[in-house]
Amino acid sequence: SMKEHRGTINALVCNRDGSQAISASSDGSCIVWDLQKGVRIHALYDATVFHTVCYHPDESQYITGSANNKIGFWDAYDGSPIRFIPGGGSDVTSLDIQSEGTYFVSGSADKNVNVWHYDNGEMISTGQGHSGRISTVAHSPDQNSVISVGSEGGIFIWNIITPQEL
Repeated sequence: SMKEHRGTINALVCNRDGSQAISASSDGSCIVWDLQKGVRIHALYDATVFHTVCYHPDESQYITGSANNKIGFWDAYDGSPIRFIPGGGSDVTSLDIQSEGTYFVSGSADKNVNVWHYDNGEMISTGQGHSGRISTVAHSPDQNSVISVGSEGGIFIWNIITPQEL
């Protein structure tokens, strides 16, 4: 059994080949698991509730969204923090990274859907329309849209406009 968290697990994602998974918890930790051996590889710690976590497509980093309104960037080699950026006006509840890793999208308790440049951490655009906290965000398979789900039951489809298209 892989039981090390001391709080609710809010998110779980596997890497591309299914050999690892990372769990995000209310206990202030994200744990990276070796799924073949059933053991912890390493853990990420912060004084917050982790709501969401994603692997970067090249699996060199993880990004986390948390109750302290921050988006964290972490080194996948040893779990060390790289940087933190302000994630908006409230809890960052959901994240998804574009398949090329250039952009990512976040959803928050402030009801906003934000698109970010991965490397420089700058917010590119914000979508507003939900009347409840964002539960889930995801890129469409063609990477041209983002789908968001709010706690009010709304499902929105957003067209992505990147700086190159402006």
